[in-house]
Amino acid sequence: MQQVHRAQQLLPGDYLRTGYGRFTADGLRAGEYYARIEHVEHIDHPDFLLRRRSSGPDRRPKSVVAVRVQGMPGAVLLRPGDHHAAGAIDEERQRWDRLNPTWPEHNAAVFAGGKAPAEPRWDRIGAVGPEPTRSNPGSAIERRPELFEKLVGALCVGDYLQTQTHRFPSEDMGLDEGFWRVEWIAHIEGAALRTLLADPDWARGRVTLAHVYGISGVLVIPETTVRVLLIPNPERLRNDLDGPWHLRPYYEFAGATVPDDADQERNDAALRPQAATDEADLYPSTFSDPADRTLFLHGVTGIRPVSVSRLPWPHRLSKCPHFPRVEAIEKTYPHDWYAGQVAHAELFNRLTPADFAACPYHQGDWAAIAEAATAYAAADPDDDSERGRAAHTMEHLDERDREWARALVQDPICWDDNHDSLTNGQHRTCALRAAGVPYLPVEGRHLPDTAKPDAMDARTHAQHTVREFWRDVLAAALGPTHPLVNTALSLLLRFPALRSLLSTVQERKE
Repeated sequence: MQQVHRAQQLLPGDYLRTGYGRFTADGLRAGEYYARIEHVEHIDHPDFLLRRRSSGPDRRPKSVVAVRVQGMPGAVLLRPGDHHAAGAIDEERQRWDRLNPTWPEHNAAVFAGGKAPAEPRWDRIGAVGPEPTRSNPGSAIERRPELFEKLVGALCVGDYLQTQTHRFPSEDMGLDEGFWRVEWIAHIEGAALRTLLADPDWARGRVTLAHVYGISGVLVIPETTVRVLLIPNPERLRNDLDGPWHLRPYYEFAGATVPDDADQERNDAALRPQAATDEADLYPSTFSDPADRTLFLHGVTGIRPVSVSRLPWPHRLSKCPHFPRVEAIEKTYPHDWYAGQVAHAELFNRLTPADFAACPYHQGDWAAIAEAATAYAAADPDDDSERGRAAHTMEHLDERDREWARALVQDPICWDDNHDSLTNGQHRTCALRAAGVPYLPVEGRHLPDTAKPDAMDARTHAQHTVREFWRDVLAAALGPTHPLVNTALSLLLRFPALRSLLSTVQERKE
């Protein structure tokens, strides 16, 4: 169980969370993410931080907390607010950590104005440090990823920096445990070091400031050698790029300079050794379907035209005036997560033009709406040509249809390729289907530059969906090669009341 403390409540002996959400198929290990705080210091009125131009919570803090954590290459200036600490850690690990500190020197402050607190600044609940527990070791790892060393000044955005050099027992550490992606880099050197550090010699000439995924603060590293992964897990890299830890620096530092990315990449290319051809294959995949993995690794997120017949059927149109009819149809289906969607497809084929007209979502020229929204989504907002202006103004639509068209882009239908359900836009998709629209703009993850598949008529698609569902049900009940499957299928589709007989067949089969 986690503990939550304000930064000013943390003390040496607490196990601070220094990582989060390692994307991996090899499983998280007991005690992963947490490392022991060895030193704490409070810095009042930190002159090395600049006041932000914006007002409110981003202005320069009156006090910050710095910690030195076991296994880390530098000190961490924690962000303000709450921080997570481990509630329980293996007792043998705690003993080893106490006997093998990373920062064994006396408790002198690193930062200018820093003071080691004798007790937390604010009252806290619970004792210092986690409860001792016993944890089972993880499975052994035969081959670990290759690392290489370089001076921290050559650290690049995108490097997977080793921020936890060990965790007892070290052989229990996960495949790429302790390595986290660098998201931002800056340097401080020269006279500015006297403003930042209590002893400028601690920097050895320069400090590197780094924002690292999973660390709730800024890592301040003296000029030393660090280790980074030669080839990171490609699935983890994709995950980290899609969901960065923090979009901008927690603090702005006096005298800090941000290195040129191109220069850093050139320096890194000269230092980085050649990787083995199978290095990326070392990491086990979290995907069982190669197509899903390809979409995850190489897909992009945005609005693209999608065939309506590729989209899933609704799973719950509870606001639809015909929803009671869906529920009645679904009661004839076996218990299956997919049955609700197939029941919506079956209802779609039963609805008449008058039925559709009774629903407010169908009150519009959806063919024109889809065409206008598709042009609007593809238009360059800075395009001042007649075509560009027409795409944005949509003057050929009435006010209601114009609102629907803009909503398809500003509040889009959301669907990732090959997913089982829509996350937004079920009612609008139904209206577009009923209007016979073949393609519509949909936001989601997809592979770029892929051929647009042929569209299928909505009623044909609905018939196909229902037919294939019941064919699978009959094949499971009677056997895939049973001669009565096709005959029974026609009867079940024509006379839904007969579907209850399937349960009797299945009971006899069991």
